Amino acid sequence: MSYQQPSAIAPRKLQLSASSVKQLAVQHQADELAQRYQRYFQASIASNDEEVAKIYQLRHRVYCEEFQFEPSNQLQMERDVYDSYSHYCRVQHLNSGLDAGCLRMVSPNQQQSIPLLDSCKSAISHQELHPENFAKESICEVSRVALDTQFRRRKIDRRNGANPAGAGLNEFSQKELRTFPYITMSLYLAASIVAEQCGIKHAYVMVEPKLARSLSMFGIKMTRIGPNIDYHGIRAAYHITLERFQEHLPLLYQPLFELIKQTVKPSPALLASNNQVSSLLTDI
Repeated sequence: MSYQQPSAIAPRKLQLSASSVKQLAVQHQADELAQRYQRYFQASIASNDEEVAKIYQLRHRVYCEEFQFEPSNQLQMERDVYDSYSHYCRVQHLNSGLDAGCLRMVSPNQQQSIPLLDSCKSAISHQELHPENFAKESICEVSRVALDTQFRRRKIDRRNGANPAGAGLNEFSQKELRTFPYITMSLYLAASIVAEQCGIKHAYVMVEPKLARSLSMFGIKMTRIGPNIDYHGIRAAYHITLERFQEHLPLLYQPLFELIKQTVKPSPALLASNNQVSSLLTDI
C-alpha cells in the first residue's frame, strides 16, 4: 500500500469567500437590529377607537401644528373622509407608551377613491401604472406618514440643546437613539404585511423625490409615475408592487420584517371587508 504524506490526508480548513464573510456580517447586524428594535418599539395595527384617536392626535401635532399643512381644530385630531376606509399602522415606544409614528393605507372599494386620484390626478403621467388600470380592491395609497417630533432629528436636538416636551432627551439611551431611524422603515414593513394579508398588490404614494431616493437606499424601490408638482412642497407620485417590495428587501431588514409579522395581524373582520370604519368619523 502506498504511503500518503500527512499533508494530503489532513483535514482542510474551511475557506470563506469575501462575499460569504460580508453576508455573515450583515446577518449578524440584521439580528442585532431586530433585537434592539424589539427592546424599544412594537409595530401593530390600530384596532380600536382609542388607538385610532391617538393616531389622529399625532397627525394633528405633525400636520396641523408643526408643519401647518392642514388647519387645526378644537378636537386636535387630523382626519378626513378617506379615514373611513383606511388601515392604520403604528409604532409604539414601549418605555414611554407613546406612539412614535404612524401611517395610513387608504384601501378603496368600487365606490371609493384614493387621494391621489381626487386631488393630484394630473401628477400621474405613466399610463401603464395608472391606478385606474387595476381593480380598486387591489390598490392602496400610503399617506399621512407621521413621526412624533421627539423621535426625529435627535442629533440636531442635542447639538442645539433642545429638550422637546414629554419624554426628554436624557430619558432616551444611546441605544434607543440609534434605533429611531428604523421607525419609518418598520412602518412600511408593517404596511406591506397588511397589504399582503388583504390582497393588495399595488401601492401609491406622493412624496418628495429626495425621500423616494432615501427609501430606495432602504430597499423600497418605487417607480416614479409623474412629474414634480407643488403640493405642500415639491412632490411626485410613485408606484410599487408588493412583489417588488418583498423581492428587494435587503438582508439587513429581513429579521425585523419577521419580527413585525408577529405583531401586525389584522382582525378577521378587517381582512374580510378590506375596510376599517371608525366610529370617530361619524361627525365629519
